[in-house]
Amino acid sequence: MRSISPGLSLPHHDVVVVGGGPAGLQSARFLARSGLSVVLLEEHSSVGLPQHCTGLVSLEGLAKHILVSDEKVVVNKVRGAWFIGPSGVRLLVERSEPVAAVVNRPLLEQLLFDEVARRACALLGMRVQPELLSTGSPVVVATGVGGLPGSRRGYVLPALQFDYLLSRSCGCDHVYVFLGSQYSKGLFAWAVPLSEKVYRVGLASKGNVLLRLELLLKRLYDLTGCAKPERRLAVYGGAVYTGGMVDRLVRGNMILVGDAAGQTKPTTGGGLVYLSIAAKKLAEALSTGEPRLYEVFVKRELGAEMSAQLALRKLLNSLDDKALEKLMLRVKKLGFEELASREGSMDRQAALALKAALSLLLRSPSLALNLFSKLLQSLLVP
Repeated sequence: MRSISPGLSLPHHDVVVVGGGPAGLQSARFLARSGLSVVLLEEHSSVGLPQHCTGLVSLEGLAKHILVSDEKVVVNKVRGAWFIGPSGVRLLVERSEPVAAVVNRPLLEQLLFDEVARRACALLGMRVQPELLSTGSPVVVATGVGGLPGSRRGYVLPALQFDYLLSRSCGCDHVYVFLGSQYSKGLFAWAVPLSEKVYRVGLASKGNVLLRLELLLKRLYDLTGCAKPERRLAVYGGAVYTGGMVDRLVRGNMILVGDAAGQTKPTTGGGLVYLSIAAKKLAEALSTGEPRLYEVFVKRELGAEMSAQLALRKLLNSLDDKALEKLMLRVKKLGFEELASREGSMDRQAALALKAALSLLLRSPSLALNLFSKLLQSLLVP
């Protein structure tokens, strides 16, 4: 691996992008499309590996924001999700047609890299610290959760997932989300179908990730009614960030994008759509010659949504299993499944959360006020 020393001359450029993950690739891609001269630096000798992400994205986000139309990246499409509570309460949210895709992340990133390599200067196997670049040009920091400010790193959860061959078919058009402290503290566990007989099972949590995942695998058949793990095919490690967007996206000539900017959904940790939106806004700002407009553009587009999701995440984190189960039972009785199936969006969750909260306030005011009190308490925690 080559290292870049301070002051080392780079090829002519308008912008340097540090990091060849999805945030760096999308940034370089959209910047180059806008006519800017771009140098991309990635420390690994290839992109896309090792794989970390589950790869579940909305079809709308894939088409509208990620802007990859190659069907080869789509491993499977799903039309709904089962949410399973700590004691077995189930909520079903679904549509008649697919709403999300499981994508092949390594292939997706390779396709993005191929375009970047055609339009820009892409240097692989180059280790660099963004602060060592003294070119004076904008430096896009897309180095993942390691680039987060120290104050935000407490929101980074270790994650682990396995691909498993099942003993028999379990269907492939619904994902499973498992809630409760036995499976996760700080997020949830999941089982995502890659096909009828292969599922990606994982979780992110503040502690005991492997033990929690082993417990989930033991209970998976009972929880789903069909998914019985037979043989492990692959193992993926990683990290999930749920702490919201960082306050300052532009710091001198350094510009934060993707995980380094906290541009993931606080409710789920997913980031492909939001980082793609941010990368497009970055290209808009830099093409005008005003880097600081990037922060204005991104926060106008995503700020309110992410703030609402962060409040919801803090509320959910504040509930013990008993309170969570009670909430799930109540919203089920209030028709949340029908509301979410009709109006829910994977990428824009605030509007649905507000409607559900108003319904809860009108029809179960005591529970709503109790949750509001917990929300206020949770918001006092940094």
